[in-house]
Amino acid sequence: MPKITVVSGGTATNELTPLFSNLSKSNKTSYILPISDNGGSTSELIRVIGGPAIGDIRSRLTRLIPSHQEHIKQLLTFRLSLDPHIAKHQWNEIVEGTHELWTPISSSTKEIFRSFFVHLHVELLKRSRIHQSTKRQFRHELASVGNMFLTGVRLFIGSLDSSIELFCKLTDISTNIQVLPCINTNFTYHISALLENGLIITGQSQISHPSTSQEYPPPIHKTRPPTPSDDALRTNYFTDAGVPINEVEISKHQHQQRRVSLESSVSTFSDSDEEESGNVPQYTHPELKKSQLHFNKLESIEPLLSPIKRIFYVSPYGEEICPTANGRVTSTIANSDTLIYSIGSLMTSIAPVLVLKGVGKAITTGKCKNKILLLNGCLDRETFGMTAYDFVKVIVESTEYSLRNQNMNSEQLPWNKVVTHLIYMSDLKIDVDVELLNSRGVACVEVSKIENTDYFDLGQLEQTLADII
Repeated sequence: MPKITVVSGGTATNELTPLFSNLSKSNKTSYILPISDNGGSTSELIRVIGGPAIGDIRSRLTRLIPSHQEHIKQLLTFRLSLDPHIAKHQWNEIVEGTHELWTPISSSTKEIFRSFFVHLHVELLKRSRIHQSTKRQFRHELASVGNMFLTGVRLFIGSLDSSIELFCKLTDISTNIQVLPCINTNFTYHISALLENGLIITGQSQISHPSTSQEYPPPIHKTRPPTPSDDALRTNYFTDAGVPINEVEISKHQHQQRRVSLESSVSTFSDSDEEESGNVPQYTHPELKKSQLHFNKLESIEPLLSPIKRIFYVSPYGEEICPTANGRVTSTIANSDTLIYSIGSLMTSIAPVLVLKGVGKAITTGKCKNKILLLNGCLDRETFGMTAYDFVKVIVESTEYSLRNQNMNSEQLPWNKVVTHLIYMSDLKIDVDVELLNSRGVACVEVSKIENTDYFDLGQLEQTLADII
């Protein structure tokens, strides 16, 4: 049976997990997920505790919990109230073991989970003691209990990979399934987007659904719109515009120019306010300091000012960096029979995995025969105006970026070394030029969709994937 590896974000691919399990049967299905989403409840953990963004990982793990563990699934998928006072009370009940969610769970299992909640609770109290200002108080509203558990385990064990492994053991997720963070780290990694017009957006949440609020943290009653309005605020989440001199060098050039001013501004913060605590860096780029807890994800969103040219990682100072991928990730990709770039956010879910050092080599030199892109049913804020050809081009160029940063030749990389098949749905809202893609060595396969939706017919999609594999 084939070994299947799926590169994806969190929510969009969750509905396809039974399909992927059916395809690999008794062999491993591996999910590789990004750790750069700094929005929602994850943003509060990053802001106060530090560490990687685990929202997408938690979303996938909870979806994989088997039905006989439904009570534990209800606990780990529970989200605290929008009201901050009620949310804090709910959290205290979970930590103390008195919340009604504990009732159907055996006492022995309950105490295992509680021990990690207590550990995280103590860490949050430490941060509150160190940082007396309201800016450093942890905000419990909308917090995901699953995120809190994973963070508690990671802090106790000291390993993101190990925290995922323990999660799988305690929830009885199949041993044939593995969920891998693209980087195994205890620190926070952020991405930026370089636009065609030379502007740079820093932070994944700022790319996907930026805030116009300058308040920090924003008031609880305010929810930020998906895009700024058409005025001076429209570009307040961008860095200064620059004239592109060289596609590869522009980002590094701009960041190097700004680093002096960023470093000199460190002294303007008080020691007590910016004291390094745990994995929270002493200085953080101003755009990354804004709370991303509240946002709207609407279907009718306004596109970016300019198309995204490429995605890259940034340091807390805003400088471009190229991290090395988790060793288990590169090994899994290189030894897979089928690699699937799944549906979801192309720019903020798939590209952040592909640009990592080591991933390009694993994709282009491994034994993997089938490299399949499942094309989204519609465009989003990040891909507005793109065609299917552009989707494949982004994946290829992200892989080339990874190769260049490993000092490997990426010149004239054949597209079918990265993508062999494109699967798209009928009556698609995205233009698919089959002849042009075929000329690049990419086979195009059409699959029916559910009527009046933008979703694949899962039965036909599973059969199509099975035929290719």
